[in-house]
Amino acid sequence: MMLDVGALGASTVSACCLLGSTRPRRVWISASLMVLAMLGCVLASALPGLGLVSIVLSLASAGFALQRRDGRVAPMSLHRALGGVTMAALVSLSLGMVGAGRSGAAAAHSHGVPLAAIAFAFVAGYLVYSGWLLLVMVRAHRVAPRADRTRGLLEIGEVTGMAAGVLLMCAM
Repeated sequence: MMLDVGALGASTVSACCLLGSTRPRRVWISASLMVLAMLGCVLASALPGLGLVSIVLSLASAGFALQRRDGRVAPMSLHRALGGVTMAALVSLSLGMVGAGRSGAAAAHSHGVPLAAIAFAFVAGYLVYSGWLLLVMVRAHRVAPRADRTRGLLEIGEVTGMAAGVLLMCAM
């Protein structure tokens, strides 16, 4: 429960980094959906249906985040979309673990690749991409003109907050 609250806090900090910038409406919608999804994770133990709602909100967040410019997907747009899909995988994993705790028969009859392997593959890929993106952003921040530095810091905060949220969800 505390890690869920931590993930909610990290996603809220990440969304708050948008406050100081002018971003398209779809980015605001994506961030809001992710915060609602994390809130659903926190409240899922009290209201069982919220887990599924959190998965849907996380995937919707990914859909709103993905945008193209001149036929290309911007690195931050891809990061937001991957974050939504990764969070959906982690919420699915946590719901699966809760469900498996209720009945041991589910684990005995499962076939194929375990959900945990898929979720942790998403997490690993997301964290590697986050690290690369942070490195690129820090390098660009050092050489950016003074006027662009504030936006760069906000984007660094956004990426860091999203990665921290994924790590906290993963630690559950």
